Amino acid sequence: MQLCYQVKCTPYIISTCAHTICFAPCFTFKPRLFNFSGSGKPDLELDVSFLQGLQSMCPDQVDSDTKLVPLDSVTTTKFDNTYYKNLVNNFGLLQSDHVLGTDNRTASMVLNYSKYPYLFLKDFGVSNIGVLTGQDGEIRKDCKVVN
Repeated sequence: MQLCYQVKCTPYIISTCAHTICFAPCFTFKPRLFNFSGSGKPDLELDVSFLQGLQSMCPDQVDSDTKLVPLDSVTTTKFDNTYYKNLVNNFGLLQSDHVLGTDNRTASMVLNYSKYPYLFLKDFGVSNIGVLTGQDGEIRKDCKVVN
């Protein structure tokens, strides 16, 4: 059963590693800061200091919607496992990222990637075997939509 689980989850979890060097516009996560799940309150699972910093960068105003915030605020230009460390410490910017660190099906892998940078890099390398390149592949403008 564990093997089956890893086959299904590992590609998705390792694919989020691109978040270690990406940015998100404020409008994609503002609900977590000000009105999580329609509660009128922030997401209580966010680290308090992280939440306050994000609210400062992305005030609850329309003119901040397009401001870009790094998904990994610690090592924004370095491809490393800090993104996973952030998830373990409740510094996941996007709700979908946060869930990776809290869901029973994925939390142990996130924890392992946060502790063992070589495991993260090894799995990332293996995940790139058979990647489509040139005319067969594409760099997506929006990760969830084919260009």
